[in-house]
Amino acid sequence: MIKLHHLTTFVTLCALLFSSVSWAAGNWQYYQDKAMTLYQNGDYIEAEKNAKYAAKIAKEADNGTAFRASSLNLLAFIQIAQGKQNPAIDSINDAIRFTKSAYDDKHPQVATLLFNKGNFLEQADQPLNAIEAYTQAWDIQQFEDVQANDILKTVNALTRLHNESQNYAETISIVEEFMKGRSNEPFSELFRQINYSLAEAYVQQNQQDAAQRTLKEELEREQNALESNDVHLAETLERLAAILEAQGKQSSATPLRKQALTIRSTSSEASLANIMNLNELALDSQQKNDYPKAKALYQEALAGLHKLNHAQGIEQALILGNLGSVEEDQGNTKEALTLYQQSLVLHDKIPTQPLQAAYTAARAGAIFYTKRDYLKAEPLFLQSLSLMEKAQAPTASKQIALENLIALYDAWNKNREESKYLKQLKALKK
Repeated sequence: MIKLHHLTTFVTLCALLFSSVSWAAGNWQYYQDKAMTLYQNGDYIEAEKNAKYAAKIAKEADNGTAFRASSLNLLAFIQIAQGKQNPAIDSINDAIRFTKSAYDDKHPQVATLLFNKGNFLEQADQPLNAIEAYTQAWDIQQFEDVQANDILKTVNALTRLHNESQNYAETISIVEEFMKGRSNEPFSELFRQINYSLAEAYVQQNQQDAAQRTLKEELEREQNALESNDVHLAETLERLAAILEAQGKQSSATPLRKQALTIRSTSSEASLANIMNLNELALDSQQKNDYPKAKALYQEALAGLHKLNHAQGIEQALILGNLGSVEEDQGNTKEALTLYQQSLVLHDKIPTQPLQAAYTAARAGAIFYTKRDYLKAEPLFLQSLSLMEKAQAPTASKQIALENLIALYDAWNKNREESKYLKQLKALKK
């Protein structure tokens, strides 16, 4: 029989650990604690040996079911740390089975182990199975007396994965259920992430007003709990601004961008978010035809990327393209072409924003077309159309790309090519 003074609740990363009472060489607790210490020190091979030995001692005891589950849970963490994903999942499944046997199927400790299982399944790139495990944990936690932070962790994991799987209605449903009786939920990082997931789900479901309301409530919670220059405020302001910008409400978004920029400027940490705030403010100035201010803001953003050693990233590509459009709007086509070409080189290396690359290629092609340099305009117009198809661009954008090619081949007297794209345009308009 294994004797302990008392059982502790789930603590730290590994659940189902028990309080230390004896350090005798044959004692379960001795090997369990030794395995934990070795695990924390990164000695996974020795940690695994001790965890397995602890599980063996528990297996031979007449009251060892819960203790065996604890050792198997720890063993699973040790195995996942070594990249042994399948053995870790097998170990956590055994831990769940023994915990259910020791207690019952709906015990809070079962929920904690199910959460651990979900985490392991995520690491094994099995998101749907992870959702199932997290859902089982959530089903228990809704009706049992569990730590508030445990519930937040489960809801955060579920909403994040549902969004990644484009199950936006599920995210909304889970958070609505979670929020019942929690109108005064205090600020926490986990709850902030849940609200971000909820806002994203609302946006994807074309419920922009609900998304704005969610973020405004989160912002108010942060303003009541955090210092006025806390970067958490800046991120929420930026997310709120992005929703407004997508709705064409630039005048409402700009003050939020400015607030976020002010907050981030007081932080000692330079950030890509701050640079993209500068980009958005530059766009606003450009739309107001304040080209000197727009150009200065774009150049400040590019300088910031250089300081961050991020001058070869997608952000650089986007800002170079935007700065090129300012030069073009001012009639500086030579400078604009240089910037567009620099932008497209980066887009080719980092093809994560094909629609923006398509617009840049189209603008560069239009400059050559205007100069009647059709040989240089053609590959850029073709590139623009190809990128739009990859990006599944809106019909109106594809139509413009096709019209560019039709106009090019008409001016170039290439009737066969012109006919080809006329047919595509007619098909698009059907």
